[in-house]
Amino acid sequence: MELTWHLYNPEVDAKRILVLSGSLGGDTAHQWGQVAGHLAKDALIVYAYLPGQGVAPDWDDEVEPSMEGLADRLADVAKAVRQQRADLPTYYAGLSLSGALGLYLARDHSDTFDGVVVVSSAATVGTKEGWLERAERVEANGTVSLVEETRMRWFTPDFIAAEPGKVAAIMEGLAASDDHSYAQLCRALSEHDIRGDLDKILTPMLLVVGDKDKSTPMADVELVATSAPNADLRIVHDVAHQVTVSAPGTVADLVRGFIRRVEQPRWSVYDITDGNPVV
Repeated sequence: MELTWHLYNPEVDAKRILVLSGSLGGDTAHQWGQVAGHLAKDALIVYAYLPGQGVAPDWDDEVEPSMEGLADRLADVAKAVRQQRADLPTYYAGLSLSGALGLYLARDHSDTFDGVVVVSSAATVGTKEGWLERAERVEANGTVSLVEETRMRWFTPDFIAAEPGKVAAIMEGLAASDDHSYAQLCRALSEHDIRGDLDKILTPMLLVVGDKDKSTPMADVELVATSAPNADLRIVHDVAHQVTVSAPGTVADLVRGFIRRVEQPRWSVYDITDGNPVV
């Protein structure tokens, strides 16, 4: 199963590639569009879509749901872009489910990605029983049955009141998602637990979470930040789960700063002395 992708800014002469992917029930272009606009001169930006979301075809039932399998397909997207454009430094940023997939990319595809940004996600998300129950609910009643309750988890009341058009566009993406594909993604999430491998993940990571996010407990994000050797945590205030929609400028600044830190030249005291260590 190949993932659908396209370039946001194909004309840019950039020194790096940034692959973006959206949440469960989310259209990547809608959820990351404003962030991409801010970063359009910084990187060649790639929108990657999960099955049945946005412009992507529905889930291929010859493929069993798994987080590792989805992460492998995201890595394939990055490799395809690098073959077309140049073997540039490559970064990934994912929201929610795609943020969780970023942890697998950081663990299993460190040769492809120079850095990973995990937005609104953690090493575990919800419970196995909860995801399987949601999968069955969506198969029976459709994603449209989730819209109202999800709206209240994804956005704060203040943002809903201030930006009704933006909220409506995001919720339309959820309602339009293919029901079976959404359910299969829930089944993949039901097996998500990468806590035991966090201390082995050496790929630089940036964790971004909203302080009003009811879907992503802060303690779960802090566990990743304190367990993965090269992880850094940034908290965005007064926003809920959809951080990229509610605070796109802040997210863009955080991603840009992260890339700069990763690409900063490394040096040692031995590079600037006569070989004798400074004591």
